[in-house]
Amino acid sequence: MTETESGNKYAAQVKAQVLIGAGMSLATAAVVFAAGAPLPRPLAWLALLSTVLYSGYYLAFDRIAAVSWRLANSVMGLIGAVILTLAVQFTGGILSPFVFMFFIILVAEGMYGVTGSCTLPAITAGYVGVVLGQYAGLLPQHNSWAAEIYASLPATLLIAGITVLYLFVMRRLSRQIFEKLNLKLSQERELKDAMMRKFSELNATAQLGVLAHRIAHDMRGPISCIFGYLEMEMAKTKSPEDLEVLRGVRETAAAMVESLQGITRFGKQGGPGCESIHLSDMMKDLVAIASFSPLSKGVSFKLDGPGPNNIAVSACRQDLQQAFFNVIKNAVEAVSGNNDEKVVAIGLECAGQDARVTISDNGPGMTEDALRNVFRKSLTTKSDGTGVGLMITRDLLMRNSGAIKLRNRNPVGLTAEITLPAA
Repeated sequence: MTETESGNKYAAQVKAQVLIGAGMSLATAAVVFAAGAPLPRPLAWLALLSTVLYSGYYLAFDRIAAVSWRLANSVMGLIGAVILTLAVQFTGGILSPFVFMFFIILVAEGMYGVTGSCTLPAITAGYVGVVLGQYAGLLPQHNSWAAEIYASLPATLLIAGITVLYLFVMRRLSRQIFEKLNLKLSQERELKDAMMRKFSELNATAQLGVLAHRIAHDMRGPISCIFGYLEMEMAKTKSPEDLEVLRGVRETAAAMVESLQGITRFGKQGGPGCESIHLSDMMKDLVAIASFSPLSKGVSFKLDGPGPNNIAVSACRQDLQQAFFNVIKNAVEAVSGNNDEKVVAIGLECAGQDARVTISDNGPGMTEDALRNVFRKSLTTKSDGTGVGLMITRDLLMRNSGAIKLRNRNPVGLTAEITLPAA
């Protein structure tokens, strides 16, 4: 992720963090001044200074970030380093609880993808400066326990050294952890985008050829009748003017026949022919694709049957993908209106020489009239449907020697039973 991309992604979060820091500092000052909390007065003035600095930084953030995202984070890190260094001085030096705030700053920078900032050197220098200053007596000590530690040089070096070591380790680990998390999230987004593209292709583009073929098939009969009628009329005695008109109409009809032949060629399946297909693998892939549809939210997909190598068919992969996907999509749409459980169950089994696939849902099912006519005409139960989806599905299966039947389930739901010759 580039510096600009990181800035655009986390700018709002950084500004929110700055506002929270300013608010907490103001609250701390108010507690000390108004409520008389048992905290050093210099700490209250430091909290007020922190409020002013963070508020000013918030107002200037967009301008600074426009120049450089790294500069914007460096300024924020330096403000935090200065404020916390002074807080460490007023609250115990080497044993100050504010030392832990140094770690929080480093973790936040790792989360925001900040690189090349001067925060760690500033924090380290501030902490070591306070410890050395209090140990040498140059800075006042505010904690009796810290004074006992400062009385021993080995103890002072050990605690300060461990703290500084942990600061560097925290910077490194936080960066590695968040880099891996961002990488994983990026890979998941790419996978989801790829699945959505596949969803769109299967849902729309792959149907055009079959639909065009059906249109050509339905129109060929009427046009042939027109063509025959023209031939009969031209065989009769006609005036030259009438013959000229009939020849023009015949040429138009011939052009329409040629266009229909082109449509038929477009509708034929392209690419490789039949291949051995393991139905379990195909179903898992199609369920994964269908699950990315917004209508699949809350839908439970259940896949039951033999393992991936037990049932195979010899067919055109693109035909079966489209046919099974249409049925799964219909099942998902059927259960999308359920207020309680939404289930789409897929079963695989061998039935003699055939492979049988059942796709069931717990939706409202279909009326008996709809079941009788679903493959006879463009019937649809959806407000935005065209009624050709199941007809296309049937055609795709038939040209692979398959068949499909629909039946209502008891008490609710619908089952689509698809049979194909087993390989």
